[in-house]
Amino acid sequence: MLRKLVLTISYLVAIVYIFLIVSPSIYCFQHGCRGPEGDAFMPAFFLAPVGTIATAFCLRNTIQNIRKRQTWSWLFWFPAIIFAIVVLATIVFIVFLIHQLAFHHH
Repeated sequence: MLRKLVLTISYLVAIVYIFLIVSPSIYCFQHGCRGPEGDAFMPAFFLAPVGTIATAFCLRNTIQNIRKRQTWSWLFWFPAIIFAIVVLATIVFIVFLIHQLAFHHH
């Protein structure tokens, strides 16, 4: 029971985290982000540590469901791809941020 509750909370946090990344991205793609409009990404930056961990748990769960090879396990391929992209992109962003802070200090 506790495992299902933790997994449900992880899915909720992961979905909110992905929404906080995608919604400003769509707005910026349609209207162009210049200047302070980049502040729309601040909630996603704030939630990055928790959102990435929750997304990683969700990715692990989706991979486990795909490995079960049940008749409905094909439904988990799309979320697995989305979760993997989000986890990798967040890791790349954090590494890029560390690189910028460490080597481009003026």
